[in-house]
Amino acid sequence: MVLTLSILGIIILLAGLFGTLALAGKGDQEYRKSTKQNVTRLTFIYLLLAVIIIIGFGLYFYL
Repeated sequence: MVLTLSILGIIILLAGLFGTLALAGKGDQEYRKSTKQNVTRLTFIYLLLAVIIIIGFGLYFYL
């Protein structure tokens, strides 16, 4: 049960990351310039969250 929820959580996390990157690539030049920092921060948050989740699962299964 925990493994199923873990996999589902990772899939949702990846879908959010790819959705954010896909939407950021669309739009005009001015829009892309103004949102580049926001997309960079969101991508960093997704990657940081993924690392924390992986470490958490590792600790959970190890202990």
